[in-house]
Amino acid sequence: MVQKYILKRQQQWRVFINPEQGSALIVALVMLLLMTIIGLAGMQTTILQERMTANYHDRELAFQAAEAALREAENLLLKNAPASFPNSNGLYEINHASRPDWPNNPTDTGGGVLTFEGDIAGVSQSPTYFIEQIDSIVPAGTELEAGRPVPAVAYFRITALGYGGSPDTTVVLTSVYQNR
Repeated sequence: MVQKYILKRQQQWRVFINPEQGSALIVALVMLLLMTIIGLAGMQTTILQERMTANYHDRELAFQAAEAALREAENLLLKNAPASFPNSNGLYEINHASRPDWPNNPTDTGGGVLTFEGDIAGVSQSPTYFIEQIDSIVPAGTELEAGRPVPAVAYFRITALGYGGSPDTTVVLTSVYQNR
């Protein structure tokens, strides 16, 4: 009698257990798969943002290096402007054919360039620059009195090439400087 009761109870439990047939396991696996896909998408977004930040930092290093080279060239002109521009060694007449063509070819050195003398941490190599002498210009509105010479104002175009942490990251800056 006890055996019949136990057997009957086991059959009743089977009736309740059999209709599920493992559907909870399937739902849990699908949810786990969805969570994995969401996690992978989040990781890809984070990795992309890290790369963008690293590239931005690298470009900023190159920009700061080029800016430092511009300032050094301006100080050189302010303290001791060269008397002649021989179209070599970083000193050129405006638009001379032997000057470097950095916007199109950052590795071009033309007839020579000047190298930044300071030290900039994090850059792959020191920035370089060249100076072009622009013909003297008579400022607009200058009085032309009889017998009085018109003072010519010297202008220079400075072009600097800065490198970032990678030698492939370059920034070219150009400024026009008036020597007073």
